[in-house]
Amino acid sequence: MSSEPIDATRRGEYEPPMDRNALEEQLALLAKASRQRRSVDGFMRAAIEGFVWAIVAGVCGKLLWDSARLPFFFYPLALLDLLLFWDAARSYLQARTDLRRELLLEERVRELRLQLGIDEPRTATDTPAPGDAARDAEGEAA
Repeated sequence: MSSEPIDATRRGEYEPPMDRNALEEQLALLAKASRQRRSVDGFMRAAIEGFVWAIVAGVCGKLLWDSARLPFFFYPLALLDLLLFWDAARSYLQARTDLRRELLLEERVRELRLQLGIDEPRTATDTPAPGDAARDAEGEAA
């Protein structure tokens, strides 16, 4: 073990104290940004496109299987199917990235609210979070 003191700022565990006005301004900006939930729209778009992709893929498969000679509209339909699959995958990956960003913003908003004294720190004796009660009820029913 080295006798050198640990530099907590390198690990991101310590931030220098800020004045209250700067914290309130940062909270206002982050709260506004955290209200924009782009990930929900992205996941919805990916789900809808995935569903339509599955339907069109089924139609293309049926045409391919049942036709002695492929109809002229098979190729544009197959192209549409590939585009839907590509865009659904892209939308899903973008929504995951947006969700990570939104969770980090929400975490920072909670930290600022604690620093400003708006919220009190949670302890083990506090009331459970809304999702915890539902999980407890499921556990008792099983």
